[in-house]
Amino acid sequence: MRILHGVRIVLALVCLNGAMLAVTPAFSQASELRQGTWTGGGGIGFLGNTPDSTAFALNFNADYFLMPQLSIGPLVQFAFTGDLFQMGASGQVKYWFNLPGVDNRLKLNVQGGIGLLYADRFKSDTSWLIPIGVGLDYALNNNLALTATFLLNFTDVNTGRGSDASVMPGLTFGVRF
Repeated sequence: MRILHGVRIVLALVCLNGAMLAVTPAFSQASELRQGTWTGGGGIGFLGNTPDSTAFALNFNADYFLMPQLSIGPLVQFAFTGDLFQMGASGQVKYWFNLPGVDNRLKLNVQGGIGLLYADRFKSDTSWLIPIGVGLDYALNNNLALTATFLLNFTDVNTGRGSDASVMPGLTFGVRF
């Protein structure tokens, strides 16, 4: 039942992320990050050291560019195992670096943020969340980029029976549009 509830939440947030991007008048191209524009994306991968060991992970994000190298926006992370549903939401700040020699197609970003984490295993708990990390972003064309993101999620979530987590490393691969 918890998994079904979790799937409903994921679908609602995906729709919300898509709606937010759909009503925004200015989109950035994947290969050129411009001030005053939005990009969005998502990834799939793994999250380690959760209250139920390693979990399947889904991440969704949106970035608003304050300047070509600096963006802010929401990050929503989900983690699932047979017994665990976990959702984190945070506001992120990213700084983007163009890597030389690839016509501005390959970018490195460093990011950090603050938010909340909800986890449900033996009992549910909500805690603070501080995700920091690094990502690579390769623009395939003007509208689509492939991404790889490594995040360290610092938290103090406790779902009972000594299953608390303090640092959860995550690796996801995805797309940005």
